[in-house]
Amino acid sequence: MSLPVSGIESRHQAYRILREQEASGAFLKDLFVAHLGVFPAQDADLVRAICLGVVRNRRLLDFNLDAHAARGIKNAKLRVLLRIGAYQILFLSGIPDFAAVNTVVEVAKREFGKMEAGFANALLKAIAKAGLRAPEGNDLKSLAVRYSHPDWLVKRWHRELKPQVLEAALRRNNEEAPLWIRVNPRRASVPDAVAALASAGVTLEAHPGLSAEYPWFLRVADGAGKVLRSPAFAAGQMSFQDPVALWVVSLLDWRPGLSLLDACSAPGGKSALAIERAALHYKERGGESPEKARIVCGDLSAARLGRMRDTRERLGHAELLPVAADVAAPPFLTAFDRILVDAPCSNLGVLRRRPEARWHWTPEKTAALAAKQKHLLDKAAALLKPGGRLVYATCSAEAEETLDVVRDFLARRPDFSLASPGGAVPAALQKKECLWVYPGETEYDGFFAAALIRSA
Repeated sequence: MSLPVSGIESRHQAYRILREQEASGAFLKDLFVAHLGVFPAQDADLVRAICLGVVRNRRLLDFNLDAHAARGIKNAKLRVLLRIGAYQILFLSGIPDFAAVNTVVEVAKREFGKMEAGFANALLKAIAKAGLRAPEGNDLKSLAVRYSHPDWLVKRWHRELKPQVLEAALRRNNEEAPLWIRVNPRRASVPDAVAALASAGVTLEAHPGLSAEYPWFLRVADGAGKVLRSPAFAAGQMSFQDPVALWVVSLLDWRPGLSLLDACSAPGGKSALAIERAALHYKERGGESPEKARIVCGDLSAARLGRMRDTRERLGHAELLPVAADVAAPPFLTAFDRILVDAPCSNLGVLRRRPEARWHWTPEKTAALAAKQKHLLDKAAALLKPGGRLVYATCSAEAEETLDVVRDFLARRPDFSLASPGGAVPAALQKKECLWVYPGETEYDGFFAAALIRSA
């Protein structure tokens, strides 16, 4: 990975963001939005790369730092800064070692004083001389350090995955996730959107598994940052979305004329996809116009619902009706034909997109969250019409958050049954009559979705 060299301030900002992330547990992408707006694009890109790289490789960076710190690193804040220097030296080939060392030392002077700055200087120079070190062997401890995952998570996945799949999952979690766009048929055809982005310096590629049936999902091969700054994006011709969302929405079997509640909706990506699929179907084959559709987009957070303005205005999806509502205490006086519960989860299936989740999650949190997920599912099911369909989904593959929740629900609700995905989901993504994949099992992230039918 090669990036242009920037100044001291970019390293200092990376340090501030990483400190805030560790203290608050916030997602890095939200902190980038909050703190990088005033930075030039080149510097902002460098800060993002450093922060994401440090979080993804945190344990391996600490392994290298500790190997050269004979007396240990007692200051936790200083360790955060040293990780920034070590990451640049060991992983960013476009930054000379002397620049990585000098900029971090200058930040150390600002934050900690000359003594700690001298310690940082000596330690980082030793790392630059020695190069990257990693534990050898394929025991679980070595894998956990080499691929920077907590021990408990590696042990858990070892019980679920074959050895080669386990290592593939750990390795993939430290890679940049592929970026996908979804062309909005209301604003542009696929050829027009491709041409518009090509003129902005963006290269797209079709996916062999999607191009025949879903040509409006395209992978960004080059120029990802230019998509956001393109006139085509501003005009609502496309959005960013992973194709797994397509199969979650497919399980709903929704069409205009059926009422739909997206119970944990914000920022509304799956609801927007449902409308766009309906618009495309109407354009190609006729049927009921999507303009007659209404999708209620509920979310507990009014602030998160505010992000749906982009979906409604830039993309032109006025049919999406945002409602600040807690599905655990729903304000609705009507029942729905279709309900999507994209439940709050651990995010352990999408660690390459949310790498910080691995350091803030624990098995104890999983058990507590599963109780909340069961409660949400119960409350949402009460809003479903007889004969209706509810899809329960998570961006996690952990059994406690997925199949265990569904089985517990079905055991208590004999009026519901599990619907087979059939052709709505590729066979490679199906397990136990659900959409269910762990990271590393396929090219996609880890996800789960189950379709539940209420008897008529």
